[in-house]
Amino acid sequence: MPPRRERIVVIDDNMNDVQFIQRVLERKGYEVAWATSGENGLAIAVEKAPDCILVDYHMPGMDGYEVARRVKSDPRLQTVPVLMLTGADSAENVIGGLEAGADDFVVKGSDIEVLLARVRALLRVKAYQDRIVEQAEQMRRLYEEIKEKSDRIFALNQRMSKDLDIARRVQEALVPRGEFHSSQLEILSAYIPSETLSGDFYDYFIHQNLTYLFLADVSGHGLPAAILVSLLKSYIHTETDATASLADFMTGLNDFLFTASLPTQFATAQLFRLDGAGTLRYSNAAHPAFLLFQKSKGRTEMFEEPGHLLGAMPGMDFEEHAISVESGDTLFTYTDGLTDRRDSSGVFYAIERVSAILERSAGRSVSHMYKAIYDDVAGFAATDEFKDDIAFVVTRFK
Repeated sequence: MPPRRERIVVIDDNMNDVQFIQRVLERKGYEVAWATSGENGLAIAVEKAPDCILVDYHMPGMDGYEVARRVKSDPRLQTVPVLMLTGADSAENVIGGLEAGADDFVVKGSDIEVLLARVRALLRVKAYQDRIVEQAEQMRRLYEEIKEKSDRIFALNQRMSKDLDIARRVQEALVPRGEFHSSQLEILSAYIPSETLSGDFYDYFIHQNLTYLFLADVSGHGLPAAILVSLLKSYIHTETDATASLADFMTGLNDFLFTASLPTQFATAQLFRLDGAGTLRYSNAAHPAFLLFQKSKGRTEMFEEPGHLLGAMPGMDFEEHAISVESGDTLFTYTDGLTDRRDSSGVFYAIERVSAILERSAGRSVSHMYKAIYDDVAGFAATDEFKDDIAFVVTRFK
């Protein structure tokens, strides 16, 4: 499609001048419309939306000055340049035309090349103005599109934030209260998510006169991890069997997670069961080592049983172990977010710090011991890059 020819409106009461200028301009490739009065010229200009208007300063009725004033006051025409055709080099005519709003002038009867040069100059200015207006309109449309998308994203984020807040409250309801007391033990626990929804989970409960403590760390964060945590909660409360070994329980839990979780999801876990005789049985699934402060020895021992990941492969066998605990002994279990914390110098939080606190606090209350550990963990200046979910449980046996 050929480019649009530039349009020029010529207004002059002298028909001979009109025909001459029309012929010259059309030979240069311009599209020309003309009128012999100011009134008709303005009407044609509104209809044609020209790129330039040539108007004689001296006409009966509406003269060129009035035409220029009306062009510049009409929103439809005010960006159209006006070239005033003035009398014989009269400064008064030039000043009058410029004050009326004309953009340039040329003396009637001047060399035709002068006229063409003035027209070309005004057309260049008009083209620049049109590009600026077009770009401004493009920017306005782009702004409107961006604003519309931004508003949609904001509304979506608001809904997501609300949904995540509901999910967070549901997940918090899955975790037991931070304190637990029975005739056999006393528990204080901490749950510190790094995001709105955490993959760390613990639970403790009594079933058929046996006390259970379960700790798990689900891979990932956010909603997928929180959903898997809810599945863990449901499974351990519905499938716990006092007559079955913990190894068999973990095997069943592993197969359940393998079928219920996403392909990239897995979990580490520890399961403890305390009977009335002071025997603490446990099974481990690739979870970090736990600590046991033994009051009779006055020192802390670390127990590490690697085991298999939960949910990674079906049909995996797990082991059950047993240790004896006495009154005053303290069990410390945690998720790996604790020892993965690293300060700006690259130093990891060492589990030996907790061992030292357990030994220093042997004769103090569980709440004193718990607070000392919590303050030590919270006071460790971990960088944002190395912050993870943290859960830990302090259990004092009676």
